[in-house]
Amino acid sequence: YRCICVSPGNRGAAAVGAKNRAFATDYRVFFGPDNPELAEFAAVERVYTKNDSFLFTVAPRDGRVFTRETLAAIEELTEGAWQIPYSIRVDSITNFQHSSADGDDLIVEDLIQNAGALDSVALDDARAIAMSRPELYRRLISESGAATGVVVIVQLPEEDPKELFEAVGAARALVERMEADHPNIDVHLTGMSMLNNAFVESGMRDLTTLIPIMYLVFIVAMIVVLRS
Repeated sequence: YRCICVSPGNRGAAAVGAKNRAFATDYRVFFGPDNPELAEFAAVERVYTKNDSFLFTVAPRDGRVFTRETLAAIEELTEGAWQIPYSIRVDSITNFQHSSADGDDLIVEDLIQNAGALDSVALDDARAIAMSRPELYRRLISESGAATGVVVIVQLPEEDPKELFEAVGAARALVERMEADHPNIDVHLTGMSMLNNAFVESGMRDLTTLIPIMYLVFIVAMIVVLRS
């Protein structure tokens, strides 16, 4: 048998780099700094804005979005989404800017206001408008009208990794509050910000589960193979 030994000095030198270990909260780490597609993507973001976002998917259990109860919940969710840290824009079917003409006047206002007080005619009109607008149909409202989405764009200063965790925590708290206050709807949370957060959370779970199991299997295998 041959044994490859590492001196204490070399072990110490190799351990110096351990201080630089950290969890990345950005999917861009999978691409090199000279990646042409990443460079083009960064150029687009500099001109417009980053695509860090949350998507709240609202699915009423009765399969109907255009009811007073569900639309009132979406109004509440839209308002609450503005309170997520670093949010700069919120889009939903309720705050969609709808234009209409009144004589010579052009009126631009939220498509749905005070949903709890709408009558059946107003609900039908709102549904007809939403399902006819390409900005909403099959984007923020499903083809069948059984589910809808609320999109929140966030602009992180990128000065501290805790910024992402703060925004994700607020988004999850909003989901919990909505489902508690409106048991007739299910709210699902996804988006690019949730993906970035998942990198860290999955890594932390691995540290507490997979890595200890890996070392245990490694030690058992050495005992069986080396008889020592």
